[in-house]
Amino acid sequence: MSEIKGSGFTDEKLNPVNASGEGKDPKKSRKKAVIAALIVVLLVGGIASLGFAKAGFDKFRGHGPMGFMSERIIKELNLTEQQTAEVNKIKDEIKAKRDANRQKRQDMALEMENMFRGDTFDKQKAQDFAKQREANREEMRTFMIDEMAKFHSILTPDQRNKAADLMKEKREKRGKFKDGMRDGKRDGPGMRD
Repeated sequence: MSEIKGSGFTDEKLNPVNASGEGKDPKKSRKKAVIAALIVVLLVGGIASLGFAKAGFDKFRGHGPMGFMSERIIKELNLTEQQTAEVNKIKDEIKAKRDANRQKRQDMALEMENMFRGDTFDKQKAQDFAKQREANREEMRTFMIDEMAKFHSILTPDQRNKAADLMKEKREKRGKFKDGMRDGKRDGPGMRD
């Protein structure tokens, strides 16, 4: 039965043989196809993610998120030149603190990565890193409250009320977004129902 009559198929076509004389394993072919498809999906997803990240970066280019917020605050609260200078000083202090903390986090992450690559894993050192991270978070939390108190002290009563209204507006927008996402609904132009 080396050939099926009239079909043009041979045993070789029905049972392919590689150069070493062994038959191809359909499971290996399927695994290779799945891996290739997974790689393609990950690459496409990565490229799309970079596009979204770039769009977010472009929104804050040159100012960073704190610059964007301080410009909005300055504009909407009608701050004086002196108040504007103090707000910018607060913004710069926050930026410096965040940059310093970012470097600490990167250093700890690199050290954790190196420790993980080693032959042994030092659980005590990992716990110390976790404690240090919590201490850094608490320090930043306290620092931000102090900076908010400074900001509060430079505003007039009318400006404080306006700032509170802006906070409320932002909170309500965020709440609607979270509620909509939680309910599976998305509001706004271009969003699906």
